[in-house]
Amino acid sequence: MADLTTTEKKKLERYFDMGGGYFSNLSNSDLEELIADELNIEIYDEKYNFKSGSKANRIRAFWQIEDNHTVAKFLIAALERDDFEKTNSYSYTGNTNDLLRKECEGIITRLMGLQPQPQPQPQPQPQPQPQPLSQTSSMVQEEKLVQAPMKNKVFIVHGHDELVKEKVARFVAQVGLVPIILHEQFSGSKTIIEKIEHYADEACFAIVLYTPCDRGAKATENTPKFRARQNVVFEHGYFIGKLGRSKVTAVVKGDIELPNDFSGVVYERFDDTDSWKLALAKEMRGAGCKIDLNALV
Repeated sequence: MADLTTTEKKKLERYFDMGGGYFSNLSNSDLEELIADELNIEIYDEKYNFKSGSKANRIRAFWQIEDNHTVAKFLIAALERDDFEKTNSYSYTGNTNDLLRKECEGIITRLMGLQPQPQPQPQPQPQPQPQPLSQTSSMVQEEKLVQAPMKNKVFIVHGHDELVKEKVARFVAQVGLVPIILHEQFSGSKTIIEKIEHYADEACFAIVLYTPCDRGAKATENTPKFRARQNVVFEHGYFIGKLGRSKVTAVVKGDIELPNDFSGVVYERFDDTDSWKLALAKEMRGAGCKIDLNALV
């Protein structure tokens, strides 16, 4: 069960307007779809049927049953959906208390086990001694290396195939890096493209998952072919421009149509033998990511 305190629950209930049995501006089907998409959980299962069985009571039961990480993922998705409803609904304004919003985000941070980083205390600096020109140049290069910490995060661009996404995310964690999955990150009232720009700055590498989620064809063709989602193709191009081709690899599942304008792009085939893992690990190491190849043994 999530270790939400009574005060935290009251803050969340107030922000999402749960007093009358409602939850945000969501209908029963909206809430069911949101939780199913984000967590693969059926909120109308009997185990969540608490008291009257209203949306608010089912969420209270959900908080009581599920663990901290699961509840945090739901709350992130709920905040994003609430922001969307405020922007796109004529009748719904929702809670606009900025302080309460920040407190809710703080609750999510705690549930995810994240702690704010302590600020280092300034230390007295010794007076620099004059150095020969050759030594000074070497010291400047060393200082740049110290000031630029190695990035250890990998951005995963994905479609609707949850299994492939989870397998690749587990692989990234297995070799000692941190996977970034966009919908699991705080939005902070950012648009999708703003979130991509923000979290792309933290990544040393990007993995783009081409899975057969859509179908399409030329206007002159009668038989549609499987394709990746349009957002996947767009973000693939974005990360090539952002990080460079050497730091982006596409993982392809099945027989699907691939963009024909991307020259020199690396594609790895996703299969049940897991041979893609070693190939992908080598690409990541070649791009400068610090990984543990022994973890794949």
